[in-house]
Amino acid sequence: MKIRSGSLVQLEYTLLGEDGEVHESSAEGGPLEYLHGSGELPPAVEDALDGQETGFSAEVALPAGEAFGAYDPGGIVTVPRSEFPEEEALAVGMWVELDVEDADGAEQESLETRIVEVNADAVVLDANHPLAGQAVTFKVQVLSVAEE
Repeated sequence: MKIRSGSLVQLEYTLLGEDGEVHESSAEGGPLEYLHGSGELPPAVEDALDGQETGFSAEVALPAGEAFGAYDPGGIVTVPRSEFPEEEALAVGMWVELDVEDADGAEQESLETRIVEVNADAVVLDANHPLAGQAVTFKVQVLSVAEE
C-alpha cells in the first residue's frame, strides 16, 4: 500500500541537529505513528514519503527554521524566583511548565519552557524549541502503511 493523504503511517526516525547530534529518535520511545497529510510532520518530510511503501527509507535535510520555526528572542522570559517553590531545585537545561494568560487575562495556556539561567532573584526561561532556527535532518524508515 502506498502512502497518500489519510494513510496511517508508522515510522522509525532519527532527528539530527545541524551539528550531526541525535536530538530525538524512535529508539527511545518507539515508532512514530502519524496521519499523512495532517501536518504533523514538516511538509518536506511528508513530500518525501508521499507515494512510498513499507520499507522505504530516506534522509531529508531541512534548512534553518523550516522544521521548528525561526528562533524568537521574544520567547525568552524572566520570572521572579519567588514564583517557584523555595524547595524546588532548579537547574539550567530543566524543562518547566509556565502558565501564560492572554492580554485580557481571559484564557490561560501551559507552555513548556527550558531554564537557561537561574540566580537568587530570577529564573530565565526560553520558550523556543531547542532546534528553532537550526537546520535539521530527519532520517526515516517506513514500518507500515494502513488506511485511517
